[in-house]
Amino acid sequence: MYVGVDFLIDGSLKPYLIEVNVGMPGGAHEYDLTHQVYFGRSSDVFERIETLSRKSSGIPFRDYLHKLPFIESLKPFKLWMDGQGPFPRTTHPGLRLEDKCIQYTILKSVAPMPETIVYDPQQQSEALAFLERKRKLVMKRRLGRGGRGLAVISDPTGLTSLTTKTPGPYGALLQEYIGSKVGPYTFSLRAVAFAGEFICMYTNLAKRDYSNHGVLAYVTEGEPFRLSDEDFETVHFNQKSWEAAIWFGDNEPAYLKHNLYEEEIAQAALLLPSPLFTEIKSIAIRVERLYDSLDLTKLPEAWFEKSALR
Repeated sequence: MYVGVDFLIDGSLKPYLIEVNVGMPGGAHEYDLTHQVYFGRSSDVFERIETLSRKSSGIPFRDYLHKLPFIESLKPFKLWMDGQGPFPRTTHPGLRLEDKCIQYTILKSVAPMPETIVYDPQQQSEALAFLERKRKLVMKRRLGRGGRGLAVISDPTGLTSLTTKTPGPYGALLQEYIGSKVGPYTFSLRAVAFAGEFICMYTNLAKRDYSNHGVLAYVTEGEPFRLSDEDFETVHFNQKSWEAAIWFGDNEPAYLKHNLYEEEIAQAALLLPSPLFTEIKSIAIRVERLYDSLDLTKLPEAWFEKSALR
């Protein structure tokens, strides 16, 4: 299964798996842009994915993607998660993988993950106790993407001011905050794996508490852990991503124009010590193989399957 695996790295250089994206997650296009900026030429990432698809499934990657059993319901489901469409008329058990609580349940034995609890406004004492124990939390949607609804919470007032009596149709989770920093930047990593192999990796950099939609940069092995240049210049791109062309064809939603076309790339690289680089690759492969082996019908009931949302 083609997956995009997101990581944070704490101050001791311990990687934490944050979430996994399925279907047609971004990753290859962004990696290729960082490769272009860092090396001055395109990578071979698209050719590798195509070769792996033909080798593992006997068909082109586009055909492989559109033959996924949950693909038809996944597209409208992602639009619903973005608040841009109605809840799908039909769903597939594969959509359970979009529930971050289910992800946590099945992945916490595969790799280190930030401790996570379901947020229940009727059990505020549990949330407050979790905050007191962890001191800093992230609230995120149980069903969501692109950082929608994400908030960093460091005091009880922040917790109560950001919540209402119900968590809404998307649900909510509280997760311990992982201080993933390099120089003046907060960063995260996206690793792509497919057909049992690691494909590529890049990083998001931002000067705020979270790195969603930051500046992208190439990732390579190197010592010590650092950015090759903290005062980097950037290059702007405005071109339709490879993923968007396969996923949407000529009918991409207008609200995703920025996400699908516009990227800002750092003229710098994130250097990861070899053991850390290898560990992230290994975890991404384990996750991909686990997801590929799942019986989707036997996954726990997802938040969206609860009767109140039907």
